[in-house]
This record gives sequence, C-alpha cells and structure tokens, in this order.
Amino acid sequence: MRYFAFFAFCVALQGCSGDGPNAVDPGQPARIEWLEGDVIVAMGTSLTFGYGSGCKVLPPRVPCAGDSAYPTLLNADLRLPIVNLAQPRSTTRDGLVLLSAALQHEPVLVLLEYGANDMIQGVPVEEARANLQQMIERLHAAGSAVVLLSALHPSMVERTPAGHRLQSMSEPLIAYHAMAVDLANQYQLPIVEYLFEGIWWEAQLMFDELHPNGRGYLIMKENVLSSLRGFLTANEMI
Repeated sequence: MRYFAFFAFCVALQGCSGDGPNAVDPGQPARIEWLEGDVIVAMGTSLTFGYGSGCKVLPPRVPCAGDSAYPTLLNADLRLPIVNLAQPRSTTRDGLVLLSAALQHEPVLVLLEYGANDMIQGVPVEEARANLQQMIERLHAAGSAVVLLSALHPSMVERTPAGHRLQSMSEPLIAYHAMAVDLANQYQLPIVEYLFEGIWWEAQLMFDELHPNGRGYLIMKENVLSSLRGFLTANEMI
C-alpha cells in the first residue's frame, strides 16, 4: 500500500476549501497510489451494511436476492474491491473498536459512515466528533485515505412524516450534518453530504422508517458515485 500527495487537484474535490499554510492536513493523501491486491474498507451503520436489501432483513426472506448494500454495488464500478465491515446499530464508539480490524486489511481508502445512530442514541455531537477525529487520524497515520459519508441532511426534516422520530430531532440532525461537513473541511476529506438524496421517504424506495430497500440502495450507490466521481477518477479507481 502506497500513496503520495498531489494537492493541485484538491479544489476539484468536494469538501476541499480554504487556503494558507494550514489549509490541507498533510496526513490525507490527495492522490492515492494503489497496487494490485489493495482494498477499500467500508465502515459504518446499517446503511452501509445494507439492512433492508436482499438477504439483509429480519426475519430473513426465503428465497432472497443477495446483497444490495451500496459497497457491494460499488464493486461493479470500481477497480478496487470493497471490504464491508459495517454493522447495524453501530455508533462512532463502535467504529473506534472496529478500527484495528479494519487496519488489518491495510486499506488504501476507508469509507466512514457514522453519526446517525449516535444521534438516535443520544451521543453528544462533540463526543461523536472526537471519535471520528480519532478514527481519521489513526487511519492517516497508517497511510489510509478517508472519505466521510453523511446519512443526515437538513432537507430530511421537511420530508419526514408527522410522528416519525426524526421530527423531534431536527436540531441534533442539523448539528450532526454540520459536524461531518466541518470535519471534511478540517481534514480536507472528500465527503458524500447526503446519502439519502432522492430516497428519503419515497415510499417505493424505503424498506422501513429508516432504511432503503434494494431499489433505494441502487440510488444510494449512485449518490456515492456522483459525489466522489472527481476523487475516484483522479485516483484511477473507476
């Protein structure tokens, strides 16, 4: 696993901003030099796990149609395989525990999708931020690039039906989204700001009140690709 910094195209990456000597964290490779056999690791919640799609439902469907999680779907588009380590109900606290297992894969790139369960479980946004910072910095120290993915977005509030649990969480939802964007700016990370874009509370695309179905995950995969296309293309990953 190798990478080298090439900051000239940083302005093309979503989430890169600012100027001056401290604008770019030297730990984040803007350009990734990868080798045959290297992998990408996905870490996150049930949304990255793919709950609600194919066989990833409770009770299990018989028969079921495989795995439609967006990391699995991305394998058809990317030149590097994705190892999906996400688990349902995971918070940033769980992400810290999982990090050692992720690093055993020596990933050139890690997709981090945490925050929604922290918010739902009442983890203070400051604690979630500190946990994510630890993950980012440990990954950088190991030579892995990082992408952030946010399932939470302010536009979800107005699209959430009355009685839904998110209706009483609008303030923390906005705070968690802002935290993810701010971290992306701080560490100069590419970011997918809204995983649920075009999916949230479209009845034909939802499995339950929090998860897409297989069709929804197809759109989620496209959301990831469209947000990261410049980054992935520059690094010859697609």
